[in-house]
Amino acid sequence: MLGRCRGRTSPGLAPLSDAKNASRLDGIRIGILHHSGSKLVRQGYLIDSMADLWKGRGAEVVDIVGTDTPVPVDLLLLHVDLSVVPEAYRRFAQNHSRVINLSAVDIRKRNYLKDLVGVDDESSGPVIVKSNLNHGGLPERLLGPRPSGAARLVAGIRRGLRRRLGLVNEIRFKIDYEILPDRGSVPARRFSDGSVVQRFRPERRDGDFVLREYYFFGDVEVLSMEIGSDPILTTGRQVDYRVASPPPEVRAVRDRLNLDRGKIDFSCPEREVVVYDANKCVGTRADPGEPVRKIAADLSMGIDAWVHCDAS
Repeated sequence: MLGRCRGRTSPGLAPLSDAKNASRLDGIRIGILHHSGSKLVRQGYLIDSMADLWKGRGAEVVDIVGTDTPVPVDLLLLHVDLSVVPEAYRRFAQNHSRVINLSAVDIRKRNYLKDLVGVDDESSGPVIVKSNLNHGGLPERLLGPRPSGAARLVAGIRRGLRRRLGLVNEIRFKIDYEILPDRGSVPARRFSDGSVVQRFRPERRDGDFVLREYYFFGDVEVLSMEIGSDPILTTGRQVDYRVASPPPEVRAVRDRLNLDRGKIDFSCPEREVVVYDANKCVGTRADPGEPVRKIAADLSMGIDAWVHCDAS
């Protein structure tokens, strides 16, 4: 079951990003639940831009850090940036009548990626090796127990030396993802160290790599497309933006992960659909830029379905 009061997806729905057409949210208290270890809370996330828009429509937005103190809100957004949401946050959220992403509690890649290659598979062609955890497991390291300063220093020096020697021991960031010519080139440890190995089938356009992004918040759905020279890092330039529904294969991933809001990265090489990644806590650059602000404006309207639903 998805988050309580989730609206039904309407393929023809056109979100209204024009503030003149946005209904007021006066008297509505929106809570955003963060991990207790969060330092910047909303900063660096798409939810920050949306929260500003909700406040502009009259809502009160409350950041709830950790689960120690109950906070009365009309609507709760579960925004714990970990691949697996800890049980304490699930229980906290369940005490609220309206919850967004209530059931989106495990987005590890093995739960939804297809074309995975196993140690005994005879798959031919290039493969990509990446972390089973979202964003290379960086959120888990940032929010988990911190080692001592000396231990961090020694570990950092060791990682730096190994990286310079081309001996990447563990996948910690996206830059550590590896594209290899075939399954036989994958080091044996990658099949048992928490990595996933997926067939690498990129979509190309005029020599560049194409990334398609499906953003969604309840009934509001937008598709963005970027192109760039890097096959791994998503830092290309936006060449298309549409209010539209995704291919059925992409929507199926959303449904499988119980996502009320988030983003799914995919491509369409040779008219097939290849899903790369799914995220429930979408990050942004320090200065999001106009394309991201447009996405935030459209997605922010998705909250209306929860505000006006019957939570009884």
